[in-house]
Amino acid sequence: MHQDMTKEGAEQILGVPAKYDREALKKAYTNLARTYHPDMAAKRGISPAQAQAKMVQVNKAYQFLRGQFEGSNANRVVVRGTWETAAAASGIESGFAGVDWRKSYGTHNYGTYANSSSWNSDVTANDDHFWDFADEGAQAADQKVPITPRTILLGPVVFRVLFVALFAYVWWRQFPLVNDNMARYAVRLDPNAPDLLGIAHLLAGLIYPTYLLVYEIFAGYLSNLVREVLNAGFSWLVRRYYDLRPKSASYGCTLSKLLKNQLWTLLLVPIVVWLAGQCLAASGPAQIVLGVLAVALGVDALAAVVHGGFVNVWTGAVAERVEDAYLIVRQHLLERCNQWNSR
Repeated sequence: MHQDMTKEGAEQILGVPAKYDREALKKAYTNLARTYHPDMAAKRGISPAQAQAKMVQVNKAYQFLRGQFEGSNANRVVVRGTWETAAAASGIESGFAGVDWRKSYGTHNYGTYANSSSWNSDVTANDDHFWDFADEGAQAADQKVPITPRTILLGPVVFRVLFVALFAYVWWRQFPLVNDNMARYAVRLDPNAPDLLGIAHLLAGLIYPTYLLVYEIFAGYLSNLVREVLNAGFSWLVRRYYDLRPKSASYGCTLSKLLKNQLWTLLLVPIVVWLAGQCLAASGPAQIVLGVLAVALGVDALAAVVHGGFVNVWTGAVAERVEDAYLIVRQHLLERCNQWNSR
């Protein structure tokens, strides 16, 4: 994997300082990985192909250099452009001067793809191995996918069209302003006692069917989630995995994205009004409890406008845990299919 890589070349790719330790190497790597991750690269006008090519280089360079800090050498400081430590360059230490650590420690100790099938078994979405995983996904996405009933059905088109059609039908049957649907959303008109339960029902009919339809058209997360689950299950059974995500899709777990990328302010409005209606209809301690819930959720809905509030924080935290679990599950799936670290 690293036969064309040199230490000087790897250091130039990562832009490490003249003297660097393990943390400096990791920082240089992480900064570049975040810059060229597809989600961030798009914001900088970098095409997915350019970002992927750069990340392949960055990953190779990091894999090449990080073995210098294995085991007892975790705290050493390396001089850029040589195999010496900073201490050896100063004449204090000579133990590693001119020594190729790759020969001293063996390739299996610095986590090459070829010799370690579980080098990132503890991968999380927040550490540097996540970006190696992204490179794995990028390479898999470039593989030619055969045209079979499975790949057509579970590809990025069929399920999305079916889901859009389903949500369009739901919208047509539920949206109050079409197809005489307003009859099922009767709101009692009483200026002295507002019908908050009826208003909540009307708001739900206005918001939720439209939201589902528009969200699927522009994001496609719901159909993608179902596709991914079915594809993973089928891959597990037949021991052959195909990466069927759209070429333009960013890497990661669809369920995680689904949790994080919601307009919670809009979605919470009918629930807040419904809780307020239940509060007015109740009495005693139940009324107090429902009133507090309505106010708290109303404040949270306002905070969600600026991506704050409990719901945003909680769903973001859950999404991170889901992402971590997804990476591990996908590794096990690829290992079962004999496709993990195979390039």
